[in-house]
Amino acid sequence: MTARLLNPDEWQRVAGEGIAALLPYTEPQNIAIVAVEEDGEIVASVAVLRVSHFEGLWIKPEYRGNAGVFRALIRKAYEVPRSRGEQWVVGAAEHGDARMHKLCGRLGGRQLPVEMFAMPVGE
Repeated sequence: MTARLLNPDEWQRVAGEGIAALLPYTEPQNIAIVAVEEDGEIVASVAVLRVSHFEGLWIKPEYRGNAGVFRALIRKAYEVPRSRGEQWVVGAAEHGDARMHKLCGRLGGRQLPVEMFAMPVGE
């Protein structure tokens, strides 16, 4: 068995809907696909993404509901992933946070069927 990074022209070889669904939304500099092969057949794969993640949205209570404040914040925030050549950004809504859920949808977000975890990389 051999584990290696696939070249972009090999990405169509990976199985699984998860990776295939991501490929149209990312640029080669923001993704690497690791595969394990045995006798030339891919037996396992995982995508390693570099992705912007909006986190910790906060607006001072007396400014909440002020569309101008929100628009200025989000427009400037979107400049960051655009400057990196990214085509999408991840945002999250806590379970039960209907306002944030609705907001992510209004910004064009599609709900992903996942629970996210922060894992240490280690050495």
